[in-house]
Amino acid sequence: MKKGKTKLTRHDAERLFEGLPDGNVRVSSRPENPFEAGAFDAVERADDETKLWKDNLITLPVAIELPAGYESVSRMREAIARAWRVKWVREGKDEVVAEFPEGWTAVRPESGPIELRDPSGVLRALYGWAKNAELRILPRYLVEPPANSSNGLGSLLVRDRGNGQILERSSTWSAQTGTNHPDWTKLSAWLNLRYPQNHDLLRYWEDCEENVQN
Repeated sequence: MKKGKTKLTRHDAERLFEGLPDGNVRVSSRPENPFEAGAFDAVERADDETKLWKDNLITLPVAIELPAGYESVSRMREAIARAWRVKWVREGKDEVVAEFPEGWTAVRPESGPIELRDPSGVLRALYGWAKNAELRILPRYLVEPPANSSNGLGSLLVRDRGNGQILERSSTWSAQTGTNHPDWTKLSAWLNLRYPQNHDLLRYWEDCEENVQN
C-alpha cells in the first residue's frame, strides 16, 4: 500500500509541473504583473525626452538677411549662437536645423511668413516658405505705423517690441507712409540717439545681453 501511494504522489507531481522550463532555461527577471509599479517608468521617461528634443528643433532657411555690421552668413550664425543660445545641428542645401532653448517656437499662420517667437511669445524673426527664403531678424526697437488707421492717413510711432510699450509717436497724419512719411527721419533720429546700437538686431534684448555677457 505504501508503494502504491508513493507512485501515485510522484505521478501527480510530475503532471502538476508538466510544461515548466527545466533548470537549463533562463527565466526573465522582469515582473510578471504588467501593471506592477515601475514597469513602464523607463519607457515613459524616454518618450518624454525624445519629445522634448524634437520640440526644441526648428528648421530655418540657410540664407539670412544680413544687417549692418555683419559681412557674412557664417559671422551672423556665430552671433546668433551666442545671443540666442542656439546650436546648429545640421545643414542642407536650402535649410538648416537648429536646437533652440526651451520655449522657442516657429508659428505657421494661415497666410504670411513663418514667425519665430521666443518663450515670452515675442516675435523675434520672420522667414518665408520658399526654398530661396531668408531669415529676417527683427530689432527690439522699431519705427512703425500704428496698427489701425480709420481716416485713411498714416502716422508713425517708436515701439519697444520687448514689452509693447510706445516710446514716441508722430503728431503728423499723412497720406505718405513708411519711409516717405514726413516724420520718418525725425523719429529715426530720436531712436538712434537713445539706442545707438539698434542697427545690431541682437542688441538690447535682455536674453541676448545676458547670454553674450556670460
